[in-house]
Amino acid sequence: MTGFGHKAKHPHIIGVSGKTGSGKSTLSVMLADQLKATLISWDDYDEISTDPGNFITWYQNGQDYTLFNREALSKNLMNLKNNKETFHAVFNQILPVTQFIIFDAPLGRMHHETGRFIDTMIHIELPLDVLLCRRLLRDFNNQKNTKDLLAEIRFYLEHSRPLYFDKELKDTADLVINGMLSPEQELIDVMEYLDDNY
Repeated sequence: MTGFGHKAKHPHIIGVSGKTGSGKSTLSVMLADQLKATLISWDDYDEISTDPGNFITWYQNGQDYTLFNREALSKNLMNLKNNKETFHAVFNQILPVTQFIIFDAPLGRMHHETGRFIDTMIHIELPLDVLLCRRLLRDFNNQKNTKDLLAEIRFYLEHSRPLYFDKELKDTADLVINGMLSPEQELIDVMEYLDDNY
C-alpha cells in the first residue's frame, strides 16, 4: 500500500456489511490479516445482546434499529476509537489498538449505536438468488431433509425475502463491491480503494 503515509490520530475503523451469505466474514478476516488489524464481529456479541426477536414483524413495523441493543460491542468500539485497548466482553481477551480496526458489521451505519464509529463502510452486494443458494447450501448440507428445505424456501418466498433487500446499506456505504468476485479480488478492490482515498 502507498496511500497510508500518515498515522491517524485515532484508529481508522473499517466496517464490512453484507446480507447472510455475502461473504462479509471472509472478507473481514482477510482485511484484518492484510492490514494487521484488530477484528471485531457483531455476531460474537449475540448472547449478551438483545434484538427485535421476530425480524419479519420488525421489518413490517418500519425497521427500528434501536431495538438491536449492542451496548458491550459499542463500548469496545468506542474504546478502540479512543486509542484504548479494551477487554472483549465475550471472549475475555484484550483487543489491542491497531492503526485499522475491522468491524464485521451486518447492519453497517444503519445501526447508529455501533455504526457511528465507522470511518469507511464497505458493502458486499450479491443478487438475491445467489444469497439464497449460498445460505441453503450452508444450512442444509447433509443436515436436514427435503421437507425442511422446501419449508425454508416457502418461508423465504412468503415472508423473509424483504429482509435480504440491501438498498439502504448500499446507499450508506462508501464502497460497494461485487460479491460475485473471488474473495482475493474483493480484497484487491478494497485495498485499491483505501490506497486511493486515504
